[in-house]
Amino acid sequence: MLMIIRPGTRLGVVLVLLVAGRTGLGQEASQADSSRPEDIRELKLRDWQPRSMLKTKVTRISLPKFPVIDVHNHLGGGAATLTEARVGRYLREMDEAGVRTVVNLDGGWDRKLKETIAALDEAHPGRFLTFALINLQGFDDDGWSQRETERLRQSFEAGAKGLKFHKSLGLSYRDRDGQLLGIDDERLDPIWALCGEMNKPVMIHTADPAAFFTPLDRYNERWHELNQHPNWLFFGDQYPSREELLEQRNRVIAKHPGTTFIGAHFGNNPEDLETVGTWLDKYPNFVVDIDARISELGRQPYSCRRFFIKYQDRILFGTDTTPKADAYRLYYRFMETDDEYFDTAESHHRQGFWMIYGIFLPEPVLEKIYRSNAAKLFGLPL
Repeated sequence: MLMIIRPGTRLGVVLVLLVAGRTGLGQEASQADSSRPEDIRELKLRDWQPRSMLKTKVTRISLPKFPVIDVHNHLGGGAATLTEARVGRYLREMDEAGVRTVVNLDGGWDRKLKETIAALDEAHPGRFLTFALINLQGFDDDGWSQRETERLRQSFEAGAKGLKFHKSLGLSYRDRDGQLLGIDDERLDPIWALCGEMNKPVMIHTADPAAFFTPLDRYNERWHELNQHPNWLFFGDQYPSREELLEQRNRVIAKHPGTTFIGAHFGNNPEDLETVGTWLDKYPNFVVDIDARISELGRQPYSCRRFFIKYQDRILFGTDTTPKADAYRLYYRFMETDDEYFDTAESHHRQGFWMIYGIFLPEPVLEKIYRSNAAKLFGLPL
């Protein structure tokens, strides 16, 4: 038994609390505490989910104004993954959303590539285009560059329509001494050159959103996303700066003017449209796609609309999201309407704690971005 004498009371006036479990009083006190209203001032930022009170126009677009070519998607690779059932689901979602063709960037190489092309490109002509990958493992082995260049040639001869590089180039692959493989490393020159020789575009994902290269502190605008995916943070001395990675890529583009480079995710610089414009002006062999970046583009609708109209011949449509009709429709809403302040999380995932605005592009511009720019790049019928 615990006896507590309150200050200022007579000794005879005491409050007696029996040890919890003997009388049940402790349990009752605990239940009373849990029933108290939550102090909203203690709400954690990760739990804040504001609901806008703004009343705005909502435009439903089931089908785009023109058939779409999605130049950036990940459908998986190999026969075990690309079953008839899975591919059938892809096609149903594409048909429902008015998507004519999807580029699959997961082709890989050798047997996996051939199986992927068989399951997609050959089984459904005109609906899928498969890109190859190269094996960056062991890049500092003798003869690696020659081997991978020859492997890539075989990939193109087998039907691959282009080459994909992930952001791991420049960020992850290290040699025996711990040095990163730079994007502009001369060992990659024969690979870039081969793509130009065989007229195959390179989809290159370099760096990541600007916030991913800044401290994860109270100023980071992607705080929620980076807390869910801490491995996406590239801030620190162990990584090159974002600016250096983009400069490495641009040196490659300048060095190989005969090769077409597609800058994934709007060149991974949609936060700075002016700089992206200078790249397009400087490098005629450089184009960008919009995949997984409408959350950035749509929060600057005036500048974005002017940019899309000015560079209408250099922008490609892409999503980076496994075919899903409703996700495509959010892209159409962004491109075709003047709707205000709407959520795009379903188009990819929650990428920022803000809403976006539509940019209501003119039909001739829509047609180019939706299909004809990509059709010309891949030699497809319009």
